[in-house]
Amino acid sequence: MIWRFLEPNDFKWMLDVSKRHHAESDWSEVEYDEKKVARYINTATNDPNYFAIIALKDEERIGFMAGRLLEYSFSREKFARELDLYVEPKHRKGMAGMFMMKKFMDWAKMNKAVEVYFEPRLSDGTIKKFDAMATRLGMEHFANAYRRKL
Repeated sequence: MIWRFLEPNDFKWMLDVSKRHHAESDWSEVEYDEKKVARYINTATNDPNYFAIIALKDEERIGFMAGRLLEYSFSREKFARELDLYVEPKHRKGMAGMFMMKKFMDWAKMNKAVEVYFEPRLSDGTIKKFDAMATRLGMEHFANAYRRKL
């Protein structure tokens, strides 16, 4: 498996994948805005504070990951936060997710972030798989999220 940063020629694939990613998410009932997603992809491609990569296996795109550098609201120090992590369904039994998470952590460290945050948005029972990957990467469980649909 290899990786590379997102490039303009990935735009159509990213747009298609983002629709599938949205459809299987907990937010599938929320309207998908293709124009907004297009702006997000362009920003992730061009803004140096964004990390956006494609994982490839034999030249086939099999997943993507996006994240960004932020400053704490109370400090000038930086942290990195995962925004999206997606692996094509037929490749989910492999190591693509962990591979991209490691690359994100390396990038964050290189950019002087003091920590990274991952917020998996999974309620379909696969959170245990994410927990196992996070543990293997030396991460610790930090917080829980709550929501109320209105």
